[in-house]
Amino acid sequence: MARRPAPRLKEALALKQQGRHDRAESVLRSIIADEPDHAEALYQLALLRADSGAFSEAHYFVTSALAAAPGSATAHVLLGRIQTETQSLEAALASYAQALAAQPGYAPAFFGRGVALHRLGRLDEALASYADALAAAPEQAEAWCNHGNVLFALGRFDEALRSFDQGLHLMPDVALLHFNRGNTLNELKRPVEALAAYDRALALAPNNVDFLNNRGNARLEAGDVAGAAADFRSMIAAAPADARGYNGMGMAVQDEGDLPGAATLYERATRLAPNFADAHLNLALARLTQRDFTGGWREYEHRRAPSGHRATMRKDPRSVDLFERMPLWRGPATPVPGPIGIWGEQSLGAQILFSTLLPDLLATGLPIVYEVDRRLLAAYRRAFPNSDFVALDDPPAAALQTAGAALFAGSLPGFFRSSVASFARQPHRVLKAAPERVALYRGRLGPGFRVALSWRSTRAGRLGREKSVSLADFAPFFGLPGVQLVDVQYGDTAVEREACAREHGASLAHFDDVDCFHDLDEVLAILDGCDLLITTSNSSAHLAAALGRPVWLLYPAGRAPFHYWASADDGRSLWYPSVEIVTGPQFPDWPSLIRHVAGRLAAASDSGH
Repeated sequence: MARRPAPRLKEALALKQQGRHDRAESVLRSIIADEPDHAEALYQLALLRADSGAFSEAHYFVTSALAAAPGSATAHVLLGRIQTETQSLEAALASYAQALAAQPGYAPAFFGRGVALHRLGRLDEALASYADALAAAPEQAEAWCNHGNVLFALGRFDEALRSFDQGLHLMPDVALLHFNRGNTLNELKRPVEALAAYDRALALAPNNVDFLNNRGNARLEAGDVAGAAADFRSMIAAAPADARGYNGMGMAVQDEGDLPGAATLYERATRLAPNFADAHLNLALARLTQRDFTGGWREYEHRRAPSGHRATMRKDPRSVDLFERMPLWRGPATPVPGPIGIWGEQSLGAQILFSTLLPDLLATGLPIVYEVDRRLLAAYRRAFPNSDFVALDDPPAAALQTAGAALFAGSLPGFFRSSVASFARQPHRVLKAAPERVALYRGRLGPGFRVALSWRSTRAGRLGREKSVSLADFAPFFGLPGVQLVDVQYGDTAVEREACAREHGASLAHFDDVDCFHDLDEVLAILDGCDLLITTSNSSAHLAAALGRPVWLLYPAGRAPFHYWASADDGRSLWYPSVEIVTGPQFPDWPSLIRHVAGRLAAASDSGH
């Protein structure tokens, strides 16, 4: 005589609670063998199989459970979970809707629906569904975590932080919540707190490679290179097949000045993960800095891979998708049915840098349409009056979208600058200021050694901080006989100038009627009206260099912030003939470098420039 199902079901549930899942499954199967329509046994067996990842079996048992008890909200939720895990997301939404019809306000159904909507990319709806789950069951830490994740994806970082904090209030020892909190604090530019959150996450889950990776990157950003290297070393030990560890260690090694060692680590990362665009880009930049241009430009092409830096190539990444639909220009030997559309990319400085290949491109005799920053459109048209330029826009101009072939400007060097020798063809200038405006500013400045000064980058993060100084740091320049300093720094500099006038008696010429960020045609005229630009690494350096004006480009310790500012053998930039790189290991910091430059500036002024 068969045993009664109720005690056997209780036995199965007790075994499951004890973690004896194989024995619990055996008991459940015996119940179903005796009573094939036992809805609860079918549901519990489906749950066990889903928890073990056997989703096909789980689907069979849960649908059998629903056939026996179609009004079971828990079974509909489990079916939705299985459908979500097997990427049947629209079916999952229907299952969650049935669960809510059977039991309105059922928190697990709202939660599961949120997961499916998040995976579908319907973030606003996912957020609303998690909010419904929390309204029904505010004590669910996992719901607070997912709610925060959606807010993070929407860029609402302050709100995301509050969600993670609420989850931690309920469950303070959930490592993932501390980790997500650290990621959010990073986005909020609160690095000290972010590192503390990562520390807590790793204390709860030692050697978690995701946690180590993010803390390593955060430590690099904070300037703790040794700490970052320790994290990446731990990553490599814990997960030797994880390419991120080698990429991170490469960044730490490069930060210590070992470019060949860094390149070797990046190469290892790309072998482990051929589609790891970050590692390819890091390898590209390391090779370019070492003047391996053939290998460097080849790696540089990974920047537009789907997993790469598409989001930073244009303000609207959808323009990159439009580019991918175009036939790709394969180089000077490739005939095209119409003009070649050269698409602009990245920052203003990068756009100017790549445009130095324009003379080589025009020398092919092929018709082109070249996209440039709208603020520089007039200056390029003056310099190349017979060429076709369009303003950089999103979406791009019709002339680009209907061209015979397309190429991003950053791919031009791969065709024209494959060796150090090829840089002998670099043009003296690719921009031309308006002559009448140049004359106007020269007149307004008057006689003397006119030295334009720029000192700050708006780039975010550690690199931006490292290549920026304050106006006050240039105090050794103030009062040099015969030197007239001209402020060409973009952004509001009034407070800095007033402080320097008050504390140092400094007087810098500044044209209040010129917006140095938006009025670039006026900035070009001011730069062309000066005798020299002294600057840190920022767009002002590119503007003056592209005019062919003398530039002293400064960075301490011989550590070039970008590959194109790495000093050539003659102390000049390979890319811009008029740029002299002023640096060296004998100047380990900004104060020592600026004092040296002040001495050179005084000598140049005394000698009549």
